[in-house]
Amino acid sequence: VSIGEHSSASPCLSSKSLKTHNTLGVPSPSLGLNDEHISSVHHESDDGPPVQTTLSLSNGNCKKTNVPVQLKCIDEIPPAIVFTPHNELQSHKSAARTISKGGANPTKRSAGRIFCSTFPSFSDIFSKPVNDQRQKCTADASQRELSKSMQHQIVQYARLSKVFATQRKSTSNWDEDNSSDASDDSFDEGLFYQINSRRPEIKSIIHNSFSHRVLSSWNEIPLDVEDANWNLMWVWGLPKASDFENLLVFQKINRFRNTRGLTRKDLLKKNIQRCSGATTKSGEPFNIMPLTYALPHEFNAFVSGYQSIQKISGNKSTNFWIIKPVGLSRGRGIFLVNDISDVSYSQPIVIQRYIADPLCFMGFKLDLRIYVLVTSFSPLEAFLYKEGLARFGSRQYSMKTEYMHDSRIHLTNTSIQREFGDDIDRSHPAYLAGSNGSGNKVAFSWLWKRLEGLGMNTDALWLKIVDVCRKALEASGSDIPHQPNSFEIFGFDLMFDQNLKCWLIEVNSSPSLGCDSPLDTRIKGSLIRDTIALVAPPIYDRKALVDVCKRRMAHRKSASSVSCREVLESDLAQILKNKPPRNFGQMPTRLGNFERIAPAPTR
Repeated sequence: VSIGEHSSASPCLSSKSLKTHNTLGVPSPSLGLNDEHISSVHHESDDGPPVQTTLSLSNGNCKKTNVPVQLKCIDEIPPAIVFTPHNELQSHKSAARTISKGGANPTKRSAGRIFCSTFPSFSDIFSKPVNDQRQKCTADASQRELSKSMQHQIVQYARLSKVFATQRKSTSNWDEDNSSDASDDSFDEGLFYQINSRRPEIKSIIHNSFSHRVLSSWNEIPLDVEDANWNLMWVWGLPKASDFENLLVFQKINRFRNTRGLTRKDLLKKNIQRCSGATTKSGEPFNIMPLTYALPHEFNAFVSGYQSIQKISGNKSTNFWIIKPVGLSRGRGIFLVNDISDVSYSQPIVIQRYIADPLCFMGFKLDLRIYVLVTSFSPLEAFLYKEGLARFGSRQYSMKTEYMHDSRIHLTNTSIQREFGDDIDRSHPAYLAGSNGSGNKVAFSWLWKRLEGLGMNTDALWLKIVDVCRKALEASGSDIPHQPNSFEIFGFDLMFDQNLKCWLIEVNSSPSLGCDSPLDTRIKGSLIRDTIALVAPPIYDRKALVDVCKRRMAHRKSASSVSCREVLESDLAQILKNKPPRNFGQMPTRLGNFERIAPAPTR
């Protein structure tokens, strides 16, 4: 807290005349000084090094003693007197001694302020609400929010450490000599995950992924433990805004909020259309989606577009359109029309120009389910998985009008083709693929090898896939706010036409993780493991966090102990075990089978 404006303030001050401010200039509560307080004042002298002035207040009089000092964080002290009560000064000195003795081992590291560069203040380790306008908050409100977050961590730790100790006591290998230790390193510094989903296929694949040897250091926190002391939370449904409250920024949850502009068909179309007349940052056109209209409000525009194509083709038998409800998935409610009188709907839909000349393999129409991991939308950071699924119709492709309503030919959705499993014969690619095929699907890598065998340049096809995925994210992600806790796997459905142009069909949130075959288990299991390894929520010391929170709450009025960068660096190093989390733009330690597509590589 500051006293006055300049270092020339009178050294003889009564306790009643002390007007205190915090470092942001906001009046702070009275410190309630009495005659027994002995405190220190740090300030810069006009012609020498900083001095430490010891003040002893007695009956409104002040006795002053000046001693030159070396302040490691002098750049953090404003050109005003900083008043620090004696007990708080000792706490600050204790933290400083920890640094000088190498307790947090920041001697070389703190010189570069590795942790402070990521978290300029202690409050930055706590997540803010998604829609919180922090610039409008007063300093007092920010301090109250920080105190609330620290208090939550203290209470939460106390509860969960008791739960952990109880579970430890119930195990057969519990050591009675250690029964008084309510928390040990296995809890304080452990990696924990929690699954919040009632869907058995989600629980199964996540459990199996964490039981793999590459993730063997992880342990599960049961869902009935409500405290958010996990490192990673895996959910199925959209989390509530309250689920993000009181989290640390390096705790991770596998969903973003406010992504409808990417995953809802009509809003995706709107965002793509908004960018269609523009070019990307690299100067490339934004033509990635077939001609699409959102009905009912674009019905007149659709009629005009339909009639224009009809005049050009001269034959409605080739003027095919596909209708999709905007709020449904897994192929539900989808059908084809080639007559405008057949367009009917009882809910909002999109109607899209049907790709009548799709790239076929062995005579079967196919599309690609591509998995894209997004770790940040603002700014954009995304990774494309190099393995996925190619999905086929169960009957050979035909554009004859009599087959227009045959879902086995025109729709590739697995949930639809599963109904016709008995129709798949030995000429189907999924049968010929052996262990790389199942139902109507084959492994992406298997298809790629077969296309290479046919003389196709699969490297060029891959670049087109990357380009479409990146453009879709750029078009839709700009309106999604920064959410440091979030990451998400999206399912992109893409299709090539006979001219090898890559088209975006739609983007799915929470793509199916159901495993109906060994092929699904292999591909989706690897996807989940590689995702967790890439996101890599850092280990943090829960007890160290609570100890730091307690100290800062007890001494939160001390400007020097709260704002000093050396102390902050030491606190963060202890909490994060001397391993700073990955920053935006840094390449992950483990990419697995992912390839980073955003930020785009410089050419």
